[in-house]
Amino acid sequence: MAERKTSDERREQILRATLVVVAQKGFAGVTLRDVGAEAGIAHGLIRHYFAGRDELVAAAFDYAVTAELASDHALLDGLEPVAALAGWLSATPENHYLVWIDAWSEAPRTPALAAALDRHHRDCERILADQIARAVAAGAATSDNPDEDARMLTAIADGVAVQHHAMGIVDVDEANAIVFAAAEQRLGLEPGSLARANPAPARGQWVEG
Repeated sequence: MAERKTSDERREQILRATLVVVAQKGFAGVTLRDVGAEAGIAHGLIRHYFAGRDELVAAAFDYAVTAELASDHALLDGLEPVAALAGWLSATPENHYLVWIDAWSEAPRTPALAAALDRHHRDCERILADQIARAVAAGAATSDNPDEDARMLTAIADGVAVQHHAMGIVDVDEANAIVFAAAEQRLGLEPGSLARANPAPARGQWVEG
């Protein structure tokens, strides 16, 4: 007989199954029936853990991004300050950006997902602000207001990521060149320093399955 799952284990099973469905069909395509089939449970059981489909989608996004950002923060703290800035601002983590872009498109119709997006967008800005402050403390950058600089650079990076990942208007080298140039100018970094320090893609690993 299979061991009975605890409430927390069942909830995590449902969230992971939701992420598999998201990877296949996008946030807009998620249904409780599909999630139940993926998890191997009756879809009605999902309502014991989540009020409905919108709450489930938001919780799955929150679950994955919370884990992703914790991993990213640990990774960045292990890099030199300029390399950490380059790694964070790079457009290369495709799984990360494709999921966020899909979530952005669904958020206007799903208030719970919109709230999760807003919360984690602010988390991303704080991580970048921390890395800017770290670079300033190391004498590698200048910034009178890391929070303000992080907001501006996040807006640029997100916009360029949409042009690269969703629209194909710019390739990855052009995308990085645009964002890196803006960051170097804003933070008083030597031109070309971010490209030279850019680590191999490692952050932004979307959690699924």
